[in-house]
Amino acid sequence: MEETIYIEPIRNKTPKIVWCDTKGVIREIELAEEVTLGRVSSTSSPDIGLHSTIVSREHGKFMLLGDEYYYFDQHSGNGTWVDGLYLGAYSMKERKGAKLQDGSVIRLKVENIERKADEVVLVFTTGYAEGLGWESIILSQDIIELQIGRNNDASIEIDDRSVSRKHATFFNTDKGWSVIDLGSKNGVYVNNVRIQEPVLLKPMDVIKIASRLFFYTGDKLLYQKEVELETEESQKVNPQTTREIEQKKESNKTKTIDNRVEDRRETLSIIINERNVWERFKKKTLLKDIKIDIKQNELVLILGGSGAGKTTFMNAVMGYEKADGKIIYGNTDIYSQYKKMKYDIGFVPQIDLLRGSDTVFDTLVNAAEMKLPTTVTEVERLKKVNDVLHLLGLEREKNSLVVKLSGGQRKRLSIAVEFISDPSLFFLDEPDSGLDGIMARSLMENLKYIAQTGKIVMVITHGPDRAAHLFDKVIVLAKSTKDNSGHLAFYGSIDESYSYFESDDLEGIVKKINRKDEGGEGLSDYFIDKFKGEWH
Repeated sequence: MEETIYIEPIRNKTPKIVWCDTKGVIREIELAEEVTLGRVSSTSSPDIGLHSTIVSREHGKFMLLGDEYYYFDQHSGNGTWVDGLYLGAYSMKERKGAKLQDGSVIRLKVENIERKADEVVLVFTTGYAEGLGWESIILSQDIIELQIGRNNDASIEIDDRSVSRKHATFFNTDKGWSVIDLGSKNGVYVNNVRIQEPVLLKPMDVIKIASRLFFYTGDKLLYQKEVELETEESQKVNPQTTREIEQKKESNKTKTIDNRVEDRRETLSIIINERNVWERFKKKTLLKDIKIDIKQNELVLILGGSGAGKTTFMNAVMGYEKADGKIIYGNTDIYSQYKKMKYDIGFVPQIDLLRGSDTVFDTLVNAAEMKLPTTVTEVERLKKVNDVLHLLGLEREKNSLVVKLSGGQRKRLSIAVEFISDPSLFFLDEPDSGLDGIMARSLMENLKYIAQTGKIVMVITHGPDRAAHLFDKVIVLAKSTKDNSGHLAFYGSIDESYSYFESDDLEGIVKKINRKDEGGEGLSDYFIDKFKGEWH
């Protein structure tokens, strides 16, 4: 059922300026008709006093003109950025101020110079919630993601009806921390711009979710939270809060968040003792001795030498062809509860089964009718169709016939057909076959995005190096010459695989484990034994 979101009515509130100073401490002040901003010194005492070498003594001024607030850069040496617009020095004389709106970000920095330690960021807000304190989370390497929402299992739970149950997720990547909107009704704003796709955060970025503000400092996430305080006065941010108290809070809180993140992340545990078939009354073992765990939000590459059993492995994990072993997702055994789990599994084969005479829109509507529960209303189905069209960049092709689509568009439509049911486990067999490098990378970026929405995505591809940096993990299967079966030769990150196989690329890894008569180096047994030795 579609979630109904309550949007709090606008009230006449005195606007506030909330800012994060150079020490990572949050402060705030209610605006009067005229408020000055500048560096604290023996000769100046501005209303908003900052301790930063890049801030001038008389830097700027907030003014109420009519019913609107404006900011003017007054006598600064470095200028001011308001919602990305640069205001040079002495704009007060020229009356070139910047009109402020709820969420406007005022940034004091040195242009084209990375000096984050001195940078100050301020936020103009009129839609703030009352009675909130500030908390912080140290973003250690142990934290993979932080989910924001109204659910009580969220990392940061927000009891606000304008916040969706699963609103947004901050997640850690190889390039740093990013934020993604999980299809919320009221959106996620980064530096006062609503985001439509995952955004890689930079230190001193401001994130706004409903009435709540978040400051990302690079190593911490500072955020507003309901607090139970004894007095009204104590609800205000105390500029004199000691660093020792803050550090104790952060330490205790980080432990709690770490546990909650790990508890929430579903794991796909794969144990394949053997996968056998019978040929002429003789048992043939296709796969043997495979044991790995895969976490949510991971895009996983299945790599293997010729005849190593990549497709057999994928079919076994999906439960299409059961192996001797167990496939557990969370607390559910896929084999024993396959009727229940099959609706949570999406599979895109190499060859699509799309009808060329249908439009893209009709194709997805038919898929939604077949794959979504009967309790889903027509309005909800159409919303889901449009959401998937947007997600996979097919909105412009909505009314196009399938037969008229390009190869890349057709691949994306095949993915959309399976993704319409929002599966937790997503498997794709050579989705980039027949595509050029640019289109293949674009398709893999779509799959990376899907994985980061809380899915596990596993891919077989014959062009792995075109998008190697997007994969979180790689499974390497190799065919042993001892028993003619596929074995696990490696499981880990892409960078770890390069080191393990002493190869500069993924195709070089395949060459290592392929037979010599197939142009390889014939080292499959060596790496199978090596991995077993390290595993045990």
